[in-house]
Amino acid sequence: MVTSLNKLAKEIIEQNQYMTMGTSGDGKNPWVSPVVYAYDGDWNFYFISIPDSRHCLNMRTDRNIALAIFDSRQKLGEGIGLQIEGSVSEVKLTELPKAALVYFKRKYPFGKMRHAFAAAFKNFLNDKLYRFYKITPSKIWINDPNSKIDVRVEVKL
Repeated sequence: MVTSLNKLAKEIIEQNQYMTMGTSGDGKNPWVSPVVYAYDGDWNFYFISIPDSRHCLNMRTDRNIALAIFDSRQKLGEGIGLQIEGSVSEVKLTELPKAALVYFKRKYPFGKMRHAFAAAFKNFLNDKLYRFYKITPSKIWINDPNSKIDVRVEVKL
């Protein structure tokens, strides 16, 4: 039995490296994208992406975003994950050092990604192709593993 859903929510964030984010813009069809994330001490999420990607174009006209974070290797019927609502913005130049530190210092739980991120950071600096984005959550839910039915509960981090 899980006693603290808030603690479990933090563990889910810490133990995963991909989030699936949903965007829409200008009344267009919704779009979902899996991205690698990092998080700061206030549980804001950071990711890098190409500004002309569909999700980034959507974010220019609609800053509302929905996220899901979960481990897809969980057994069927036993999956626990997070559903998050929030707002997204491109990281400002003044916030760039913090975002880069948070993102590139994170110890990602799967794979040997240190070299991949070093290369991405080099491209980020040289080509200016990628941008950092920050998601500020407004609501976070978790499906309650203690419940006999599928119930989601809002948590506070």
